[in-house]
Amino acid sequence: MTDKTRMRTLNVRLLRKGRTPEEAFTETFGPDSDRALEERPWGAGEGARLFIGQIYSNPPGWRDLLLQVSPDLPEGIFTSGAGAVVFIPVGERFAAVCFGHVHIALNDHAFERQFGLRVTLNSVPRDKLRSIDLATPDAVTFQKRVQASKDSDVRAFGVDMLRDLARVAGGTPRNSAFASFVAGKDSLSITCRVDPDKFHEKCAEIVAQYTETTYQKEFAWVDNMRRVEEKDTIETLDKSIEKAIKDLMAGKASDLHMTPPEIVNYTEGSLLHYNGFGSHGTNFHSLSINDYVSELNRCAFEGGIADIKEKHRVKAKADDEGDFSEKWRVYDCFVSETTLGTGANQEHYVLFAGDWYKVEKSFKNRIEAAFDAIERVTIVGKTTCRNEEELIDQLEASRDDLVKLDRTKINPENVRYANIEPCDFFSDKKDFIHLKDGNSSGPISHLWSQGVVSADAFISDKEFRKKLRAKVKSVKAGFEAHLPKSTDKVVREDYRVVYGIMRPPYANGTIGLPFFSKVSFQAAVDRLAQFGIPVAVELIEKPASDADDGDDVDENDNDDVIEEAA
Repeated sequence: MTDKTRMRTLNVRLLRKGRTPEEAFTETFGPDSDRALEERPWGAGEGARLFIGQIYSNPPGWRDLLLQVSPDLPEGIFTSGAGAVVFIPVGERFAAVCFGHVHIALNDHAFERQFGLRVTLNSVPRDKLRSIDLATPDAVTFQKRVQASKDSDVRAFGVDMLRDLARVAGGTPRNSAFASFVAGKDSLSITCRVDPDKFHEKCAEIVAQYTETTYQKEFAWVDNMRRVEEKDTIETLDKSIEKAIKDLMAGKASDLHMTPPEIVNYTEGSLLHYNGFGSHGTNFHSLSINDYVSELNRCAFEGGIADIKEKHRVKAKADDEGDFSEKWRVYDCFVSETTLGTGANQEHYVLFAGDWYKVEKSFKNRIEAAFDAIERVTIVGKTTCRNEEELIDQLEASRDDLVKLDRTKINPENVRYANIEPCDFFSDKKDFIHLKDGNSSGPISHLWSQGVVSADAFISDKEFRKKLRAKVKSVKAGFEAHLPKSTDKVVREDYRVVYGIMRPPYANGTIGLPFFSKVSFQAAVDRLAQFGIPVAVELIEKPASDADDGDDVDENDNDDVIEEAA
């Protein structure tokens, strides 16, 4: 390489072990298909193979819209894209250098997952990051992209090292001869000086970076969840997804939900179809497990998880596109938690973006220990109420030691539309009690946030305290004596935030929370500790719903299901 070598940005993927270039394409673009890419000679390096062709060429979707009021449009207007891929042998496997729109023709599951992310984290020091995509699995999954204007330390990106999965990262490598910039998820984008006749050497360098474990020193939190590779374990875990889908089709409860496996641009607008099981183009506008299940029921789907993984697809088209094209596998959109084993042998797993992750045991133990250390209280006790609304009505009617503040909205000083709910009930023991039906569609993490926001306003804002005291007095005269006046100093340790979560019992009779609800709880506990306000938890046993038939699908309950299936 010389100084005259051109700086280029390449997109590189790595075929899984044992996969050949012919197996790298989808059926539509495979070697024997009508749209197969042409193989052409590649004269630089032994064993390399070049495939090239037109990936798509369609009339633009907006043409039909314009035709409605302007019938004399010119012919021959197309949106199109070409692509090429060079397969470079590296040892006993192939790296794939991709160009144009060839990614549409490639079978994603023929390639290594997280290849680009691993190369990036191995080659970029923690203080040279420029961009990072994060996902936080929970009852509602959040994804975010944070970009810096210059190289920055990982902590500057707001990473929650307890909860976040790193999805994409980009930055400046420590070795400038390797690249000036790298970024990656499954594929790697690498900006470096390289000519086509040196692709072999560069791909060998990239694969060498992939096999390093340097990331474990500066990005150790990434391994809080390790991707599961063992096929038999994946098959066993997938049985919990099959059961969850059958339960949903039967009208039972499940924590299984769907989210896009990557950050999407909602400003583009799009229509979605669920295909692969006889569905004939019912239009949807966003991913939803309820919509997917309704389509399964409408089409009388009777298959299992193998059919779902192999055939079921989400197809989409933006407003300016003419045809629906494959976007994701349905399976890649599932988010779920489950466990295998019991007792000391129990392992916890999370499904996200088409991969199962095993929660690292020491990480799980830290979270469980922290949750178990929180004070347990019994204020409500076991209930026959089936949901939060019923419970609130019952407590209001039967408990003189509580004052109902559910749906009460108070604005802090100089804020008009904050509408902070102080709590669901305030007790004569000075407890701010926040209640949540743990089997509702909303995330339990929202409950944790409510408690933090309310406590912050109570401590820091005398106007909030004044309005709160007035509200309590109007509901139950005399009860306001348990609250400080707006001019009084708040004795923080006299008050307590209590989280009450309604849950049906697991199959073994115990009551608990999903693991990631416990993870998200830690952030709330830490924040309340900074405020100096104690925190407590009550797990309120509620009856299983009629639809559940006493078989709540959750972490411990799934143990029995999986062991039977295995």
